[in-house]
Amino acid sequence: MERRMIKAVFLDIDGTLRDERHGIPASAVQALRMCRKMGIQVVICTGRNMASIQPDVKALAVDGIIAGGGCMILEGGQVRKNLFFQDEEIKEVVHGLVQKEMPFALESQQGIFMNQAASLWFRKDFERKLEGLEPWERQRRREENGISYKDNMAWYRPGHDAIHKICIWSPMDKREETAVMASQVGTIVQQGVVDGQWYLEVLPAGCTKGEAVREWCRMKEVSPADTISFGDGKNDIEMLLATGIGV
Repeated sequence: MERRMIKAVFLDIDGTLRDERHGIPASAVQALRMCRKMGIQVVICTGRNMASIQPDVKALAVDGIIAGGGCMILEGGQVRKNLFFQDEEIKEVVHGLVQKEMPFALESQQGIFMNQAASLWFRKDFERKLEGLEPWERQRRREENGISYKDNMAWYRPGHDAIHKICIWSPMDKREETAVMASQVGTIVQQGVVDGQWYLEVLPAGCTKGEAVREWCRMKEVSPADTISFGDGKNDIEMLLATGIGV
């Protein structure tokens, strides 16, 4: 059987390339350096927006970045793709979520806007990951994380901030109703039980890590069969399926 040469590597950040407690292992930095030396393209493929990608990740020498779960593609410092919801779609969803008093967050490539309930959940989840670290190290990881968990929904400017991701926490008895509402405006890329609530992540229709990987391959004239991807979350499944090898 013919052995295929890997031509591109796609990497999720949190829990894959980078550990939130300890950062990026030196061995991973060396491995990526060796890949690029061999002519293998290295592409970050993250659900994070551009503003919240950690400094140590941004410091890596890579060939491109897929951000926002596939909504944005950067290659050679140039934006090759940038998808987001239409203003009317966001307005309608926000109106429904406010009426139902649900925790929710809106994400643009420049920042994340969240109500108080969402900010409390994000902060609790992140601090849980830092348990056992020394106080100075916990503070360092908070600063590196790149996301400020506070109620800042008042900062959101409808019609100005281009939103590409909606995060929703729904009561369990409202999960089907919430999923129907979310699917009417976009693609649900993650959903499941989180701390007794039904959590959903919604991106513009057809926007997934997998589709972004296929677009990268078309753009760079690389066969998806000659690629490998690494991920650890539900939003990585489409990416893993889109490459020749998924880990």
